[in-house]
Amino acid sequence: MAPLNEDQLKDIREERKIQIMNAAMKVFANNGIKLTKISMIAKEAKVSHGLVYHYFNSKEEVLFQSLEWAMETATMEAAFQELNNMPMSPLEKIKHFTTFALSEGNSDVFRVIQHVTKSEDIPQHISELIEQSGKMYLEFLYPLFAEGQETGEIYKGDTQELLETYLNILSGIMSEDLQWWKQNIDQKVNILLRMLSSKK
Repeated sequence: MAPLNEDQLKDIREERKIQIMNAAMKVFANNGIKLTKISMIAKEAKVSHGLVYHYFNSKEEVLFQSLEWAMETATMEAAFQELNNMPMSPLEKIKHFTTFALSEGNSDVFRVIQHVTKSEDIPQHISELIEQSGKMYLEFLYPLFAEGQETGEIYKGDTQELLETYLNILSGIMSEDLQWWKQNIDQKVNILLRMLSSKK
């Protein structure tokens, strides 16, 4: 068997790092920042404790690099653009976004952000990343809410207040155990979105 070349080795290292970051997001989401240990991340990633330290110097570095990777702006912008281009009504797009936010993996990002924002000593660039991400969600969702109100599909009232109420409810759901939500998620999201619908 021929030895691996430098490009192949680089690809393997990158795959292993992504494997660790994926595991880290899940562990941080489920346990919070303080209770998470490197050994827990290693176990979830199915790698050795030492291998995690080969890629990261500390738990904090794992956290912030994983969060930065998971929140990569270009990826989120592409997902929002794709959803915007779908031939759906505003409420259907909000339903699609809600299901996306509560689905496996995606909900981990939202939950880790919640844990981080409640923590002290957050590096400035991570605070800015979270703030930028929050603005992106508002910039994407606000026009959908406004358009839905104009067409009579969404409950009329203060658009900003309605959007903030929706996001607070979504945030509260994600801070809990999501296993219940993942069973018959479409039906449960339909029930949740009845609060937005003008057709009661």
